[in-house]
Amino acid sequence: MQFPGATLDELLGSIGGLATPLQPCVGLDRVFSNIGFLTGSPEDRRLADTMWVYVATMDRRMFMLDAWILALANQGSCALIVVGQTVSDASRLLAARLCLPVLVVEPEHLGEFMGKAVRLLVGREAKLMERELGLIDGTLSSWAQNTTMEGFQRDLASYEIRVDSDPVPGAEATHVVGWGRGSGERFFIETPLQSPRLAHLLELALGVFLDRDAAEIESMLRHRSEFLLELLVDPGVPTGSVMRAAARYDLDLGLIHTAFIWDLDDFAQFAATAHSEQRILRTKGAVLDTLESGARRVFGHGMVLPHSDEFVMIVEGRERLLPDQAVKGAQAMADYLTPILERHAVAGVTCGIGFPYDGPDGLRRSFEEAHEALTVGRARYGFGTIAHFKDLGLDRFLYGWLESPRSRKLADGLLGPVLAEPNSGELIETLRVYLDCMGRRSQASQMLHIHRNTLGYRIQRLQQLLKLDLDDSAAQLVLQLALKAHPKLH
Repeated sequence: MQFPGATLDELLGSIGGLATPLQPCVGLDRVFSNIGFLTGSPEDRRLADTMWVYVATMDRRMFMLDAWILALANQGSCALIVVGQTVSDASRLLAARLCLPVLVVEPEHLGEFMGKAVRLLVGREAKLMERELGLIDGTLSSWAQNTTMEGFQRDLASYEIRVDSDPVPGAEATHVVGWGRGSGERFFIETPLQSPRLAHLLELALGVFLDRDAAEIESMLRHRSEFLLELLVDPGVPTGSVMRAAARYDLDLGLIHTAFIWDLDDFAQFAATAHSEQRILRTKGAVLDTLESGARRVFGHGMVLPHSDEFVMIVEGRERLLPDQAVKGAQAMADYLTPILERHAVAGVTCGIGFPYDGPDGLRRSFEEAHEALTVGRARYGFGTIAHFKDLGLDRFLYGWLESPRSRKLADGLLGPVLAEPNSGELIETLRVYLDCMGRRSQASQMLHIHRNTLGYRIQRLQQLLKLDLDDSAAQLVLQLALKAHPKLH
């Protein structure tokens, strides 16, 4: 049995004069957790934390003492107990040089010496078991009294148990916790003592919390998503049914409503690298809670409904929310979201906003405008932008086409030869500026900070790659659309 360790100094203090350390004696601070008797030859494998007892009943065995001292010192053993023999000066010097503690015990005292040593180890074991049982009891109590993982983690801290959902990279105390349908979630678990039983109990409790939290979040997201379909997508649902469903969420459809749509950037990539359904659900739940609480702080009201990796936020009031007010409030909410997104390793968020309207039909219209503002704003300005429907301009005519598979395929086919060039970035920027300047070369060269001749060379190269005349108005329109539609050039 492996006992918790005790030091040689503690053992000598408890046995009085039963054992005599050889002089000079070093290493009395060494820890031993096993006691063994030497048999066989010095080449046998030995344990580093073992205190060995050497009983030499015949003089010829004393010739092996030096060999044992050398072998045990090389293997890092704790100490050597020599029973009933006088140790030569040469052996004393060898033990001192090798820093191996050697103690001499008379045969009549061996039984009492061994009893003291075993009781010392057993006493340490009893204290360790008492401490372990106390930690297990505290863990079970905390588990029973808490309904959330956060509360469970706070209670464990009072027992000096640290459980962190963000594991320390490379730490040995990182555990993969299995749960329900999940593939495993990594946790950093640090306890005051090493205990497989306690670690197993913590993993079990964390797995239950993970499963319960995931089920609650998933249920909440599903119910709200179903309500979103009834309220905003399915126009055939009777108004009375929608009103009753809205009442459950404290949404008064008789007031004026403005729809905001928040879309998590590159969420598919996040989901692919998260390796955990529970982490995805917790991220969505955290974003929804932050959006809803932020909307209430900024606008005085906010109801958030999830749809895939988008979140529809409905703000209601008795007065119409002006576009500038809506954009300013959305920017403030984006600031609330930033630390949450960073904590969950989400790239960012893009927002589209519709006009305010009355009643359920008006809310559907605001939702459609917000979705259009989101799509067109992202295509025009990129990820992380906040766009209001009123600011879309002529890009509204391209709504739906810009992000369609066909538009992307056509854009990639047209611009592919340019993107394959070593200086593709330089050529694309030249093309973009040249088109923005409507083919005016002097203005384009000034904006690009290059000589007019350099611009001419680049345009000539672009025309060779694209097989188009860049001064043709139809070609210019097609290229502008391609630049907007290509997914790598948003």
